[in-house]
Order: sequence, then C-alpha cells, then structure tokens
Amino acid sequence: MAIINVPSGLLKTIILKEASRAPLSAIKLIDKMAERTGGIWKPSPGSIYYLTNELETKGLLKKLKVEEEKYPKYIITQKGKEELENIITSSKKDILKILTILKLYAETIEDQHLIQNLEIVCKSILI
Repeated sequence: MAIINVPSGLLKTIILKEASRAPLSAIKLIDKMAERTGGIWKPSPGSIYYLTNELETKGLLKKLKVEEEKYPKYIITQKGKEELENIITSSKKDILKILTILKLYAETIEDQHLIQNLEIVCKSILI
C-alpha cells in the first residue's frame, strides 16, 4: 500500500490529542498511526520531533523526565488543552472539504451508495 500525505495540521492535532490521553512518545505515536491507517500513513520521526519541540516551546506540551525510558514522553498542558479544543472546533470545516473530495471520487466511479452515505455524513457535520 502506498504512503499518503495527510492534511497540514493533522499531525499537530493528533499529537495534542494523544498527549491528552496519556504520556506520549514519538516512537509509540508513529507505530500507532501506522496501525490505525493500515500502514498507509506513518509519520516520520523528524516530523514528530520537530512538532513536539515546537509545541513544547509554545507551552502546549510538557516533556516528562522518565529515567527508565529510552525516548522522551510528553503530556499536554492546560494551554495545550485549550488549543486542542480550538482546533477540534475548526476541524469540522476541514472534514467537510475532505468529504467533498471523496464525494467527487464516488461520483467519478458512479457509486451511488457511497455518494448517498457521504451526503449523509456531510449533513450530520453541519448539524
């Protein structure tokens, strides 16, 4: 399966979301994303480390000092939680754009069932 590019900003959002659930290490996140996408997306260590450093500098993440761990772990800060909430709120617009593109694909292959399902999902986001 081919590797894909994901929308700009998605990795930042995923890092903040995962760090809000439990302490996060880059290597675990890479493995988790590869698993969740069936291997079509596996973020690079460089992109993860760049973003975790940036988010830490902005006060959105805090690096944990764990003696027995090989890789650093991060947790979300209160400021990071507030930023994540703002991102989630604005993400609906991005999801609608992606669904619109998927609907074009479905129309191209003339899959009426898929077209109808995508229309239902789009309407549910607008509610």
